[in-house]
Amino acid sequence: MENSRQRRGSNHNGKMQKGAIYLPPEILCEILSRLPVKYILRCRSVCKEWCRLTLGPQFINLQLSRVNHQLPQLILKSDYKVDLQSLLLLDTEGCNINKIPFKKMLNTSKRLNCLRLMCSCDGLLCIAADYLIQPVIILNPITRESVPLPSPKRRAYLVSHQIGFHLDPSSGKYKVVREYRNMNSLNRDEGSSFEIITLGDSSWRKLSAPPVPIEYSSDAAVYWNGAFHWKIQERNDKSGDNCILGFNISDEKFYTISCHVRFGSSEYDLLVLGGCLSLVEHDVHLMRIWKVTGTKDEGFSLSFHCTYDTCVRWNKYLHYSVICQINADSFLLKVSREDGENGASHWFVQFFPGKALYSYLDIPGLPSRFRGVYFKPSFVSPKAASLCSS
Repeated sequence: MENSRQRRGSNHNGKMQKGAIYLPPEILCEILSRLPVKYILRCRSVCKEWCRLTLGPQFINLQLSRVNHQLPQLILKSDYKVDLQSLLLLDTEGCNINKIPFKKMLNTSKRLNCLRLMCSCDGLLCIAADYLIQPVIILNPITRESVPLPSPKRRAYLVSHQIGFHLDPSSGKYKVVREYRNMNSLNRDEGSSFEIITLGDSSWRKLSAPPVPIEYSSDAAVYWNGAFHWKIQERNDKSGDNCILGFNISDEKFYTISCHVRFGSSEYDLLVLGGCLSLVEHDVHLMRIWKVTGTKDEGFSLSFHCTYDTCVRWNKYLHYSVICQINADSFLLKVSREDGENGASHWFVQFFPGKALYSYLDIPGLPSRFRGVYFKPSFVSPKAASLCSS
């Protein structure tokens, strides 16, 4: 008599096969969602049932919830023309790189070297032109789906372009916010322009922002606590106490965060460390960390957190940026060295401030010049997300 736990399974043609152990779809989802993305893609080739299962919303949401509790990876784009055909998915723990061809996904006539990784959310990348107002593309490099956002009728050349992309927790829709300054605004001493679009909408909407000067940058806006944040240019007048501009994506209102600190000529990074919006100041050999405290209702302010001696006299030829805090004892740094006519070369190190120790990450296949963003591989469809929003 056939064991009651053994039922007819399916082969690669989707036909029932005697002797296979039957597993309910919810159990299969639990098992497959725990696998790395590359193995899930292989499982889609096992049979039609598994392929349909992993394409369904239940599996996509389950896999996304699991990856959101894992350490994020980095996705990189090389600055060299010979390496522009692929994105590089970097696992900093295993120090390995997987190439993801992406030229055919973009569906744009723009040269690949003009496009830059801006930010990511839920496994979706936001890619935009360096100093042009268009195109802006939402892309899932795992499923190879892409959605170009509507292009404005005007043509603008930009000197600053910072984009934020995230899921609005109140509406469940993805929103894109961008800050930019065009070439003409420099002569007229105009401030930044801000626009917003919900994925699936047909046009961008202009936003009315406070008249504060945003620091020139090609970096992404930093998302924290339901809002995007930008660095404000430091000013010499008494009104220059505000150092961060915030924009809540749910109520679509701006606010400023005061710091009452003069950074002078020091460079600083704006990022999230340990779940807090932070400013990391680079003062020659010192790393000072300031953290945002407070609430939306009571107001936010910047408070000093700590100082580390990096034991290196950084300068304009050798400098670093903080990528993330790996754990309580170490940070991941991207180190850059200016090589004159050859441009800059980049590499990753792990910095242990308590031991004043650096550990070089030997990563085979890492290009000498690159840009990157946080990335959590998923199967979220940008096309489905845009249809749900429209």
